[in-house]
Amino acid sequence: MRLKHSKSTRGGGALIQIVMFLVCAFAMVALGWMLMLPGLFTSVIEDRTGFPARVDSFYANPFTGEVRMRGLVIVNPAGFAESEFLDVQQFSAKADLFSLMSSKPVLAMTTVDVARITVVTNARGANNLDMIYRRFVPAAVAAPAKAGAKPVAAAKSSPLQFLVKNLDVRLEEVVVKDERPGKVAAKVHPLAFQRNYRNVTPATKFNADLPPSVADAGKNVGELLTGDLKKFVASATQPIDRQTYAYGDKKEKTAGITRKLEEQPKP
Repeated sequence: MRLKHSKSTRGGGALIQIVMFLVCAFAMVALGWMLMLPGLFTSVIEDRTGFPARVDSFYANPFTGEVRMRGLVIVNPAGFAESEFLDVQQFSAKADLFSLMSSKPVLAMTTVDVARITVVTNARGANNLDMIYRRFVPAAVAAPAKAGAKPVAAAKSSPLQFLVKNLDVRLEEVVVKDERPGKVAAKVHPLAFQRNYRNVTPATKFNADLPPSVADAGKNVGELLTGDLKKFVASATQPIDRQTYAYGDKKEKTAGITRKLEEQPKP
């Protein structure tokens, strides 16, 4: 005697099949997303800068705000005899999702581990760090004014506000190479630099306790750069002159005492 399955049993089996199908479909979409991400990431870098790039692994989860990357290598474009430029062993970050919708994003954790930066000036005098900086941060250009109209200044965008609660930075070495005739051969700066910073904002000073090797490398790199990038490298890698600050504090204190004496009523 054969027992017939009830409708509820058949309905339950169909529901399980639908759930299993959705799970498999989601897994395939997630796998495809993960397989496509490295290619999309490197193609964006190359399209934006003209510098070829490759990456070993790239993971991004929009639901948790987590990003992990390993083995990013950016090489110089045509026109440079030296191909190496940037070798990033690891980058990871986790953001507060709600803060990303505000004007001040908050990152709970960020790790930047750089194995090597190779700063190269080619035979024609073009510097790879200058080139990629200008393409990543294009200067604002005002629209041409009509005849007889007053020139309109380019609108200044407000600086990005952010907070990084925990920042771990590692940099192994910086190589400086000048390919122009008669210049000194490549100079290697073995830094083995490692620092942990807390509550980083745009006003954070990173050069308060830098070792002399970083200052030396920064000065060597800055000699090959121009414009805003040269100023940025100089301010970020040269140690803060504590004597200047001490003198400024002393001067301000003396001025305060003089002001108080002047405010006292005369007999």
